[in-house]
Amino acid sequence: MSTRINSKRIAAITALFMVMTIFAVLPAAGTADVYGATQKGTIKNGPLTVRSNAGTKYKKLGTIAKGKTITIKGTKKDKNGTKWYKFKFKSKNGYVCGKYVKVKSTSKNSSSAGKLKTYSPSKKGTIKNGPLNVRSNAGTKYKKVGKVKKKASVTITGEKKGTDKAKWYRIKFGSKTGYVHSKYVTVKKTTSSASKNKETAVNKKAKIKNGPLNVRSGAGTNYSKIGSVAKGKSITVLSQVTNASGQVWYKFNYSSSKKGYVLSSYVTLTGSSGSQTPSGGGSNLNDAQFESWMSAQGFPDSYKAKLRTLHKAHPQWIFKAQQTGLNWSGMLSKEMKLGINLVEPTSPSSWKSKAPGAYNSSTGKYTAFDGRWNAASEKIVAYYMDPRNFLTESSIYQFMDHKFDAASQNKNTIKSMVNRSNCFMNTTSYINYLYNAGVNSKVNPNVITAMVIMEQGWRGGSGLISGNYSGYKGYYNHFNIGAYTTSTMNSTQRGLWWAKGAGTGATSYGRPWNTIEKSLSGGASYYSSNYLTNNQYTYYTKKFNVMNGLSNVAAHQYMTNTSGAESEGKILRYAYEASDNYPIVFHIPVYSSMPSSPCAKP
Repeated sequence: MSTRINSKRIAAITALFMVMTIFAVLPAAGTADVYGATQKGTIKNGPLTVRSNAGTKYKKLGTIAKGKTITIKGTKKDKNGTKWYKFKFKSKNGYVCGKYVKVKSTSKNSSSAGKLKTYSPSKKGTIKNGPLNVRSNAGTKYKKVGKVKKKASVTITGEKKGTDKAKWYRIKFGSKTGYVHSKYVTVKKTTSSASKNKETAVNKKAKIKNGPLNVRSGAGTNYSKIGSVAKGKSITVLSQVTNASGQVWYKFNYSSSKKGYVLSSYVTLTGSSGSQTPSGGGSNLNDAQFESWMSAQGFPDSYKAKLRTLHKAHPQWIFKAQQTGLNWSGMLSKEMKLGINLVEPTSPSSWKSKAPGAYNSSTGKYTAFDGRWNAASEKIVAYYMDPRNFLTESSIYQFMDHKFDAASQNKNTIKSMVNRSNCFMNTTSYINYLYNAGVNSKVNPNVITAMVIMEQGWRGGSGLISGNYSGYKGYYNHFNIGAYTTSTMNSTQRGLWWAKGAGTGATSYGRPWNTIEKSLSGGASYYSSNYLTNNQYTYYTKKFNVMNGLSNVAAHQYMTNTSGAESEGKILRYAYEASDNYPIVFHIPVYSSMPSSPCAKP
């Protein structure tokens, strides 16, 4: 994981990742699904290549600009299951990749079906009759988007009145979302028994913040109201109960003969820090609670608009302000030390530094670092360091907590990542090794998987993981730890020399790594002990060491590739494509004296 080799490999693999979908060779595209009613779409990224059919191997017909609106005539899927949209382009039928298009529902569709009522949290259901058609909207007139088998379990995220005036459920099945008629689904009831809730002893004095506050017979609004307590009244909280919805309720003696429950967000525990934690610890909050949560966390106003958007889409997610204690300009100045942040030589000139040592004004040439990279300009470093630029669904994962959590990390989430782009780790053995490495090191195995993909590429092939490199046969180094060029060894040789024991027979981190399993397990252990325990437990803080004081900024950073954190986060996102219905924790850095608005990308 040395700075030199990792910046080189990560940036190279980042470039590969960005262009892979453009140059991959695919077989003939599948059969087109035609919309019963046309839909409108807006190009999210551009200029976007338009192809003659659904796949990157097909003839390029031209490009279409970002922000352009198209009328979608149908869809097709390529070999990897990627959706492509068909539309009229210069009097011909053209295709664009679906992930770069935001589809809008037509007024006809929106007026035909009722308003969606979302469930928070989602409900579980079982298909009673099958195979059951899944529709794109609530009604049989809408196109089929798939089928679910009889007795299949589905996640129900909401309901809507269909064109037939009946109730339809919006469900998640695999990586897709669609609608099924409610009469064919058995909804699993959530137990209301308090014995099924998670209860933790508290025994603290507390005061009612808002009142009169309803007191319930159990931990939830579905329980009967037994009375109320006035604002300012003191109570003794006996325990806190987390119900099936993830809400935290406080249990107390309402009377000499009755126990009562009040929602924790309206109660202040005496002797607490004063930073009030709304119910659910930041998860599943209503709008008012979320506003209180952001303020209590210390998020500046310039963060809040984007956080509100994310919260609305993912109410389960938890956003925590990571107070760095650093002044923005002081931190940025440290990060501009020559060679600490690099960009591709093909990057725009505005991304490259012309500071002394980075650029020769007499020759007009940029200095090469690590063989070919160029020093990053202050503006592009500021852009990638400004967390406000990445509070979006596609980029938020660089702030995800890297600690192990069985609730949202398992072999299926790893499978979701490696089951694409002909990934070399798409085998049962690799998936088991990756998962076990995460469990044993207490590191999120999805994070480990994304890191290996960044280091080795989707298809692998490096001498560091082949096991057949001359002089080091039978040794592996999936994380490229210690792999950098010296006067006597190339990067591959040195990485395998380190994996073997660094010439001294070193046994730390389970060395020698003479099996794939040992390489993955040892690399995860190395990452855990060197980064997670050093307040660098997100991709962002692994790249920018900002949680250990100003003196440590620009030191002990995992890579020099300026965009590395965002790139790894985008790979990690694949783990949650099938379902993101988890209380995922995101640690978002906050600095003092930040610019009033997000730093623009030059």
